[in-house]
Amino acid sequence: MITGAQLIAPEGYLSLSKGITYYFLLNDPAHNRARLVEFNHQGRQIKPSLVTMTTFEFEEGLEAGLIEEVRSVDIYPPWLEPIKGVEVSHLENCRRSDKETYDQKVNRRFLKIADLVSRMPEILASDDPDAIINADAKAQSPKQNPARLRLWFYTYITFGRNKWTLMPRFHDIGGWDRDAPCYKRKMGRPSSKGKYSGYRCDPAMREKIIAGYVKFKSSFKTKEKVYRNILTEVFGCIATEKGSSVEFRHPKGNPYPSLSQVSYWVKKTYDERTRSIGVRGEHKTRARLADEGSFSEKLLNVNQRIEFDGYNISQKLTGLTEGSAVDSFCVVRAVCVLSGAIVGIGFSEGKENLAAYRMCLFSMAQNKVRFCKLFGVDIQPEDWPCEGLSGGIVFDRGPGAAWDVEPEIHWLGTFEMTPTFSGQSKASVESSHPRDKKTLDQPTSAKSGLNFVEMCKREIFQVVEDNKVSDASGRMEERMYAAGVVPSPLGVWNYWSSRGRDSSIGMLFDDAVKNFLLKLPGKIRQDAVYLYGRKYRSADLVATGVFDRVAKSGVIPIEVYVLTMCMRYIWIEVSGVLYQLGMVRTQRTLDGDIDISLWDLEHLDKLRRESIGAHRDARPATVQHTRDRLKKQTGKDWDEEERIVGRFAKNEAHRRDTDDYERLQGKRK
Repeated sequence: MITGAQLIAPEGYLSLSKGITYYFLLNDPAHNRARLVEFNHQGRQIKPSLVTMTTFEFEEGLEAGLIEEVRSVDIYPPWLEPIKGVEVSHLENCRRSDKETYDQKVNRRFLKIADLVSRMPEILASDDPDAIINADAKAQSPKQNPARLRLWFYTYITFGRNKWTLMPRFHDIGGWDRDAPCYKRKMGRPSSKGKYSGYRCDPAMREKIIAGYVKFKSSFKTKEKVYRNILTEVFGCIATEKGSSVEFRHPKGNPYPSLSQVSYWVKKTYDERTRSIGVRGEHKTRARLADEGSFSEKLLNVNQRIEFDGYNISQKLTGLTEGSAVDSFCVVRAVCVLSGAIVGIGFSEGKENLAAYRMCLFSMAQNKVRFCKLFGVDIQPEDWPCEGLSGGIVFDRGPGAAWDVEPEIHWLGTFEMTPTFSGQSKASVESSHPRDKKTLDQPTSAKSGLNFVEMCKREIFQVVEDNKVSDASGRMEERMYAAGVVPSPLGVWNYWSSRGRDSSIGMLFDDAVKNFLLKLPGKIRQDAVYLYGRKYRSADLVATGVFDRVAKSGVIPIEVYVLTMCMRYIWIEVSGVLYQLGMVRTQRTLDGDIDISLWDLEHLDKLRRESIGAHRDARPATVQHTRDRLKKQTGKDWDEEERIVGRFAKNEAHRRDTDDYERLQGKRK
């Protein structure tokens, strides 16, 4: 039994009383084991060691209080702390040598463990994960150092599946090329027909296999028929009798693949869903791969699969300037399929769009107390404990079709869009939407007393309420009732998350801002950062001296990250570091002036520019009108004057006029 320990889950660390740090990888009840990994520091050498205990011991330690959960997550390796929060592009600009960029180095390392990452559940569920990783290291081309590959694999899956955790501290070493022409014999495990029976599957053979599969795959053909077409049509083989059996051979003795080799390389090239669609069709694949019965029956962890969907608020809102009834907005929610808990929320003006989905992902990645403060909402950590992205997400086809998922591969495992002819593909999130009571009376219209931002605050509290009061009895296990778990989404989430069954993927706040928030052009002037006429500033940004540098040139264009439905804060990146800026307030600023949406700010900026333009256009006429009034009352022009060369003479006339002026002033009698 582990004593005196602290557990940070998911993917956190376990600190024993001896001072050793263990990182939590997996609690796998299906195989009755929990996995922990320790990173031993020996100078510049970092060695991972895997520790295994039974699930019973692990959960008993949690329930007995011998292992205590701490609500924080390490999402960056401790040996990379010096560059935490600094943009890689800035580090790149500081380098003297650019033979290979940091991005190239990291991508190269990730490619080495990509296959292992895709097999992570299989590896962690095995009796000896290190042996599988060692075998993969030896099987790669070029051959990898097993200890180094274990370090890369455990580091990547432990610290948020972020590829930048693979930043190197040493040079990579070379190895042998499995596809080199000097290797002629067949590689891999021995065949039942003999150790070296069959032919080596070189790159040329692999290209033919994939080309043949693409050409002959069909939902009306079996796997064996596709294999026969590939061998006969692509490789030119024929079927001949050999003793009492029949087998394929090539008339000229050229190499050809076996059924296992074709299956292996097709699986290596395409994922299971793509292969199934190719041979079964879209709808049969969905019927075969989808869950039967409850959507949560085949899930082990919370945040393992998340469904996204949006709904429109039925009430009209109160306009910011005139207080009239204006159209409402769309609210996008992300719902955990296992627990039914709402784990993220986003907003968009008008119809459902990708920007609202990205804001929802941003809220998922963040600590909810910090996220709500961006809207001026104060909640407690226990009100909304969900934090972290999910590797499996389901989007609507409309917004999802416009999302480029390739930049998100460092955390995104599977991305699914709802298919056509499938109205119940997102039942968990569809059933969680608030609904108005329907009547058969004459239709009516309702106007809320809230504006855009105030309605956003209400929807945030609606999420907190729904997580506490919604019925989640259909997601409860029998032992959960015995443990006194409240049958609500929040109760189900807390129960499984406290036992390490949490697939949440952490992301740095700075990375979430840059990945998910809307980017707009702004300007840095000598006193503040300007966005649509509104000023933003922070003490940390002032300390960098950027405003002193701006004073010399007047203005610097910059990209600004914003939350579209609340313009209380913005974010900018300076010298590779992201800064959060708050609106500059004066003694005359009201609280309601801070919390406005981006569209309200754009409208106010339009009014500001129109007012300044109108004032500028009216200035000449106003000046002329004043001068005309003077002439009407005095009979003389505003600029009426006499100009000579030199000075005016001080003669007798000047002296008499001076005396008259002084007598008028009472200076003389």
